[in-house]
Amino acid sequence: STSQDVSSSSSVSSEPEPVKERKDDFFTILVSGLDDDNGGSDTNILVGFDAKNQAITCVSIPRDTGVYINGKSRKINYAYNLGGMDQMRETVSDALGIPVDFTVEVNLKAFVKLVDEIGGVDFEVPLNMNYDDPYQDLHIHFKAGPQKLNGQQAMEVVRFRHNSDKDKPAYGGRQDIGRIGTQQAFLKTVAQKLMKLENVPAMAKTFLKYVKTELTLGNLMWLAN
Repeated sequence: STSQDVSSSSSVSSEPEPVKERKDDFFTILVSGLDDDNGGSDTNILVGFDAKNQAITCVSIPRDTGVYINGKSRKINYAYNLGGMDQMRETVSDALGIPVDFTVEVNLKAFVKLVDEIGGVDFEVPLNMNYDDPYQDLHIHFKAGPQKLNGQQAMEVVRFRHNSDKDKPAYGGRQDIGRIGTQQAFLKTVAQKLMKLENVPAMAKTFLKYVKTELTLGNLMWLAN
């Protein structure tokens, strides 16, 4: 691997910048999901793709992870609020000490459409979910167990953090970490389904239609193959 110095315009510290190591034939993609219309990103997953060994790893970053932005202590979900995906990329890269090659930004409407485009997903809902938020017109009600989820239902399952009844805490009271586990399990299920689809070019074009990313159709075809 080779070393690469990456400067950060937001740093006010006099300490030297971290050296960010890059492995050969290894690429990173930051996937950020916008949970609402308030400009924040509560779901952030750094995907590592090892082209040489044909392996994919994913690291979810809890939304309350402490970071420094412009010299001030913040929660990481503030980064998108401040400067969109450029700030999100810089913040994650500084916090983890590795370069971020590409970004993918997905809002709720895009997520719903993407799941519907692949015909829904068979998924094991991990627990009973009962939550109502009239303000957001968000109503999440599922029984634990295997279910066929359409886009709207999938969005509700991966957004769920806690029940409306506070006497019945979800995920053993570790709601953010529990939600991360559900999101990762859901993405693995989607990935397994995508690998069985034959029309890869069509799926790549559909992906580009609904998300914001620097990845090109050629990039996606190469990654898919």
